[in-house]
Amino acid sequence: MGKILIAGGTGFVGNALVKYLVECGYKIHLLSRRAIQQKEENIFYFKWNIEEGFIEDKAFEGITTIINLTGANIGEKKWTAKRKIELIESRTKSIDLLYNFVKDHNLKIETFISSSAVGYYGAVTTEEIFTEESENGNDFLASICKKWENAALQFEKLGVRTVILRKGVIFGKDGGMYKKLAPLAKYGINVSLGSGKQYLAWIDLRDVVRLYSYILKHQEVHGVFNVVASEHITMNYFSKIFLKSFYKKSILPNPPSFIIKLIFGELATMLLEGSRVNNKKLKSTGFQLQFDTLENAFKST
Repeated sequence: MGKILIAGGTGFVGNALVKYLVECGYKIHLLSRRAIQQKEENIFYFKWNIEEGFIEDKAFEGITTIINLTGANIGEKKWTAKRKIELIESRTKSIDLLYNFVKDHNLKIETFISSSAVGYYGAVTTEEIFTEESENGNDFLASICKKWENAALQFEKLGVRTVILRKGVIFGKDGGMYKKLAPLAKYGINVSLGSGKQYLAWIDLRDVVRLYSYILKHQEVHGVFNVVASEHITMNYFSKIFLKSFYKKSILPNPPSFIIKLIFGELATMLLEGSRVNNKKLKSTGFQLQFDTLENAFKST
């Protein structure tokens, strides 16, 4: 099936993707900041250092596809001035390093798949349903995504098929939002915030990893895609279905917006706002989502 180089492949999404692609028959080259001994068949580790501009040469041996999953966790810490720089540079510098290495060594890369987020459209609650053609938002989250995507688009200059995935919130029991909120849901604690009327664009992790495999097999797929389920849900609905999956329900009120803003600062906008996002372009490629409703996703999680 070939070899794939993955940057940022040791996180929540990366771990699931690596496992899935190995099961599909691919050999995986993983870039790591520290030396890691090979533990599993068909997974090979190679060192890189973004700050020093270093990548181990052997990482690219036999590689025609690069998947980029790098990027500091957007919701992990308050958005201080220093943190904002970290969030941007953890996304752009890693791609710049990959691009420059490929260009300088005249490597024959065929496909580059990079991440982005529906935050591209801004953290706003509106009746507009955003498509890939919608304008970039005007807040910090939107600016990160724009810079992130511009870095990835450099690969088009080299004639590389470039695919950018604007993902919604990814649900999977082993990490992300699901893992953080599960302990609350188990005790019947309401997990909706503010008005609860903000929309939550989401996608199941199992569909995400299947999508990467689909893109690898279908060379005609290229460009920017919204990677979200078809079902448009609000935070209030999410909380109801999430608690239901743990056989719980809550009569507790939503934590008010002003408290969320006091706790999280500017980051609160990401939690208190959200719009609907269209996935018709993704579906037009022939890719079929297996988990297109929240209830279905949580029942089989």
